[in-house]
Amino acid sequence: MRERTCPPFAQAYTVKRGDTISRIAAEFNTTIAVIRFLNPTIDVNRIQVGQVICVPRVTITPTCPNGTIYTIKAGDTFYRIADEFDITVRELQQANPLVNPFNLVVGQRICIPRTPAPPEPPAIPPCVDGTYYVIRPGDTFFGLANRFNVTIRQLQEANPTVDPNSLVVGRIICIPAKVVPPGTPPCPGGAYYTIEAGDTFFSIATRFGVTVRDLETANPGVDPTRLTIGQRICIPREQRCPGGRIHVIGTGDTLFRLAQRYDISFRAIVDANPGIDVENLQIGQEICIPPYEPAELCPTGKTYIIKEGDTLSSIAEEFTVSATDILRYNPTMAPSEFTAGKRICIPPEAQV
Repeated sequence: MRERTCPPFAQAYTVKRGDTISRIAAEFNTTIAVIRFLNPTIDVNRIQVGQVICVPRVTITPTCPNGTIYTIKAGDTFYRIADEFDITVRELQQANPLVNPFNLVVGQRICIPRTPAPPEPPAIPPCVDGTYYVIRPGDTFFGLANRFNVTIRQLQEANPTVDPNSLVVGRIICIPAKVVPPGTPPCPGGAYYTIEAGDTFFSIATRFGVTVRDLETANPGVDPTRLTIGQRICIPREQRCPGGRIHVIGTGDTLFRLAQRYDISFRAIVDANPGIDVENLQIGQEICIPPYEPAELCPTGKTYIIKEGDTLSSIAEEFTVSATDILRYNPTMAPSEFTAGKRICIPPEAQV
């Protein structure tokens, strides 16, 4: 076989026993496409022992800024290598975009990227005379300022390294001690508001959903006819659910199910939430659950807590009434909802 002439940037290589085009490409850190380009008259997929082919003259080391070059050994896989160096397979692939992870060759060199150091946890701000608070989902500086009766500016000054537009759940911030200027009315359970140009008690009451009388009661020392810009007044907490509780709508919630859960009637919930769209409850929506009134659940006064194994039919048989009668006295329940632990109403004609 005559000597092969290669381009200046290439060198001749004699195929040895066991060589494949993939193994040769890996050995010279090149690609099959490059070898095919250097050998246009040769079928690189059918090389023979002793055959001379052209390969790149300079062994190309994969670029690996700030990383480490690793030489493939027998049995290596991207998964095993990633596990050994405590990186992800995706990071390994991104550092070696030209390497086929399913065709690694012994002697092939790849880049092991440097694992970035974990970010240092944010420093906990000093909080002299204040209170530490852990950020929860949905928190904002505006909401926290209202909740703790401080101003947004006070929150920012107490937490100079915190971006109020990018609060991170779990981060610890400082709620500063309340600093109430002289002449500011106390505001237990409410929120302070700073008077702006054009404000009146009527416009403020309308904006915050309270009555003018509520504002006057919460600010007994304030003359509503002489409000001054920068003056702080108390916005009382709106009595959204007197005597009851607030329920946050979750997945699968309906008013019928809530009525059963809280032992009140469907009508009582609707009456406590004027304007509510009973067919279009939204997850996260807050509704009022009025106080429990036994008479609402069961006019007869006879109730029964379903036990394990009970069914609508077995309960009807136990109390010698029809299943239809039981359903009639429990209009919020479907037959499939008669499950253990629920309280139901027993018709008056039942034999208890």
